[in-house]
Amino acid sequence: MARRLAIAIVALAASATPAAAGTIRVHAGQSIQAAVDAANPGDVVAIGRGTYHEAGRPCPTDPSHTCGVVVDKDDITILGQTFGPGGVVLENPGGQDQGLVFAREGASGATCLTDATQRIQGAHVRGLTVKGFDGEGIFLLCADDWSVESCAAHDNAEYGIFPSHCGAGTVVLNVATGSNDTGIYIGQSHDVRVTGNLATGNVSGFEIENCSNVRLDHNVSSGNTGGILSFTLPFLDVPQNVNNRIDHNLVTHNNKPNTCVDPTDEVCGVLSGTGILVLAADQNLVDRNLVLGNDTFGIAVADFCVAQGIDPATCASLGIQPSSDDARVAFNVVLGNGRHPDPRLITDDFAVDLAWDGTGTGNCWTGNTAGTSFPATLPSCS
Repeated sequence: MARRLAIAIVALAASATPAAAGTIRVHAGQSIQAAVDAANPGDVVAIGRGTYHEAGRPCPTDPSHTCGVVVDKDDITILGQTFGPGGVVLENPGGQDQGLVFAREGASGATCLTDATQRIQGAHVRGLTVKGFDGEGIFLLCADDWSVESCAAHDNAEYGIFPSHCGAGTVVLNVATGSNDTGIYIGQSHDVRVTGNLATGNVSGFEIENCSNVRLDHNVSSGNTGGILSFTLPFLDVPQNVNNRIDHNLVTHNNKPNTCVDPTDEVCGVLSGTGILVLAADQNLVDRNLVLGNDTFGIAVADFCVAQGIDPATCASLGIQPSSDDARVAFNVVLGNGRHPDPRLITDDFAVDLAWDGTGTGNCWTGNTAGTSFPATLPSCS
């Protein structure tokens, strides 16, 4: 009996130790979190096919909520591997707010921008499906040198993939569906590349919020409420949205009814039929996109307070510069938009392919193929 028990213990230990230096393998029935806890910086946690329901632990940035898997160490890679047919799915067993989280314990967006000890380095995930969480599917806070690649985020209640307060990183070849806020959301971050992704069936497909030096290119946004939004919101840690590029994307038929949950949330203001919206954003380049069949408008450049119907006195207290300045809208094909606008649209004049509310300075349009515009003649780029 003792000999059999010893053999069983040795076999169990062998299954939990690295198969090769720097790699910890996880098979169906085992715990991803346990492998992460055993990993050292530089290790890869390689997960075999199957659906994983983790016990969960307090979220590092909000212990009152439960997260499925928490990575709070530098230089850890989560790799979904298929040791046979099928995929790797991290699924909410119930009551978990976030699926996979990369963040330091106690990190705060309000302070991590200047406190290096709160930032996590080398956070990478590839080949993982994250499904059904009450908040975010994949969340990164205060991360540098990070990537989310070839993942899927399905039916997470708020966001699919959400890096916030992050430095340089990439979001590549992912799929995001069924979020009641945003499929792929870049928030208060800088120097991020978002390329080759698909967002469908969300309220917003893609959002760039209070960011700088983000390039969002060669993505598909279709069947959402709104396709791509680049904007500044008030009262956040980063007060502006500047120098972003939205290019070579397919933005088509984003006419889904808005299914936001909290009526006080800004996302409830996204109009069904939004193509690309630049709102209170400066030096944003929108070029070489194909924007088709969005019922409210194709590409719009607007002032935050005008779009929200906020009076000048209140607008002055928001702490942001509300107009969009130095936007360049160039060489896009924008056709068949604005034919059945959302009734909440502030004026039917905006139900066109190319729209501008006349605010801001330095905004210009050049080389676009469009059927309708407001105003009829838009300022050209020099």
